[in-house]
Amino acid sequence: MRSALAPARLIGPILALTLAATGLLPVPPASAAIPGLQRLVGTSPANSTGNPKVATAACPSGKKVIGMGGYVTGGQGEVVLTEIVPDSASGKVRASASEDETGHLGNWSVTAIAMCADPLPGLQRVSMDSASDSSDKELQVLCPNGKKILGVGARITGAAGQVFLDDLEPFAGTSGHAHASEDQTGTNDTWSITLVAMCADPVPGLISPVTWSGGDSSSPKSVEAACPAGTAAITAGGLVASGAGRYGRNQVMIDRLDVPAALDRGSAGAVEGEAGASFAWHVVSVPQCAAL
Repeated sequence: MRSALAPARLIGPILALTLAATGLLPVPPASAAIPGLQRLVGTSPANSTGNPKVATAACPSGKKVIGMGGYVTGGQGEVVLTEIVPDSASGKVRASASEDETGHLGNWSVTAIAMCADPLPGLQRVSMDSASDSSDKELQVLCPNGKKILGVGARITGAAGQVFLDDLEPFAGTSGHAHASEDQTGTNDTWSITLVAMCADPVPGLISPVTWSGGDSSSPKSVEAACPAGTAAITAGGLVASGAGRYGRNQVMIDRLDVPAALDRGSAGAVEGEAGASFAWHVVSVPQCAAL
């Protein structure tokens, strides 16, 4: 079951998929759109010590980051994914996570995923910072000069463990979108988010498929969105939906944005915070795919 009020920004990708299925969109030519595509992974130690934890995935020499992902393992709603961001040289991806204010006694880890490729024409890293205060935040960053978005990442700065991402996704082919929320207890600390997009000249077959999980109050949830035949996933993306514009209502956080090793899909996962949630919610997977 899907929410009656879907976030408006998903209408574009859903419409694009419908048009593609009916043959009303042109079929891109078969070509090596993303030459040298490769998935690299780095994972922190899995233990109950060290907070925050950081993981880094680096591209091989000569390749650049075009997309990314990251996830927490073993967090059980008490560990917040706070960062999935390419460095300023676009050579590696860093993921970090922090325990919430009550801590977490179990073993947990954080994983970074770097989607790397030979340098693409027009490849450019674009970023935007929010204001620094104590309120929920929403950001959109646009690719410049007719370029298209390949990957999207974000970082939360401040209020560690008390602010989480409930939306991080490519949108409409030309921008990245993020939303971050304070947890149910809130915080008086000031904090900000940074949104990063990897942009490039248009590549063939670029599309953002969308798949929703079921909608209820169970936790955790995960869902996969398959890339169309002849394409590969180049970045992970997703969001929590609980009604139009409501995201996770300060109670449900993203803890997994993954491009599995087969590169044929993206996956998204979300979990309720320590206090739980009594309302129905979905997790939505929105990867970015491109022609092989």
